[in-house]
Amino acid sequence: MVVRATTTAGAAQFFRGWLHASESQLAHAHEHHSFAPPDPHDWNSYQPQFFSPEEFRMLDAFTAILIPTDETPGAREAHVAAFTDFVVNAAAEYAPEMQEQWRKAMAWLRSQQFSELTTQQQVSLIERISEPERDTSKTHNGFPVYRLLKDMTVHAFYTSRVGLIDVLEYKGLAYLTEFPACTHPEHHRV
Repeated sequence: MVVRATTTAGAAQFFRGWLHASESQLAHAHEHHSFAPPDPHDWNSYQPQFFSPEEFRMLDAFTAILIPTDETPGAREAHVAAFTDFVVNAAAEYAPEMQEQWRKAMAWLRSQQFSELTTQQQVSLIERISEPERDTSKTHNGFPVYRLLKDMTVHAFYTSRVGLIDVLEYKGLAYLTEFPACTHPEHHRV
């Protein structure tokens, strides 16, 4: 799509202006903010920048329910709550609507007294608000909150070292020096 856009009349002028605007925004951002995430060893001592301490605990509990620690690491080991806080805080200047979505989500969780619930009650609440995902005939006013938290949790977890390397066992960009043929007899028929 970008290739097509660059061949249309006026595209060069648009992209020149767009790139210049992006460069000046980045230069401005670097003067006033740090947009680089903490080094991996610093996630353990991460202090929330966007969420209040109560909201951060709710976020951590919610994400740990979505991706629990079992025989493999979960959301807590991947520092999903810290990553989410970092991303949402960084959105202040460029995507304030994202911050508004998260404020509303946290307000909804507070209205449900999420932080005062036992772990089993939290699981039960998440099961109820996620029901429209499993049964499209159902609705729940907490479903948008669930989707927002789930989408970020999945993204944060599977782009972390824990999710990508430790859980999915991603080996990196590798190439095969040979491509052995399939040895299953049923696959040899054409």
